[in-house]
Amino acid sequence: MSAVRETVFREEHGHAVPPAASHLPTFAVLAVLAAVQLGVGFSDLGSGKLVVSLAIAAVQTAVLGYFFMDLKQADKLTWLCVGAAGFWLLLLFVFTLTDYVTRRFAVI
Repeated sequence: MSAVRETVFREEHGHAVPPAASHLPTFAVLAVLAAVQLGVGFSDLGSGKLVVSLAIAAVQTAVLGYFFMDLKQADKLTWLCVGAAGFWLLLLFVFTLTDYVTRRFAVI
């Protein structure tokens, strides 16, 4: 059993572990975006509040994916999977909003 364990843990995966200090700028960007999101939440932008909030959330998601999920060092197949997932999410939103917009609600 110990020979198997040594083989599994000795295997090199080719990922360099970045120093902890390299995560501080990413954290600062996310903290600033969270503060902006909080400001947008309390502001009076009307229907534009939703658009601005979704844009900020998309930027936060991109920052998290690129830096913390190692997409910066990922191969092309991983980027293809990320693109396919984003396209699928876009389709889900478009079809859901299409259904919502085209319904006729009864006036009570």
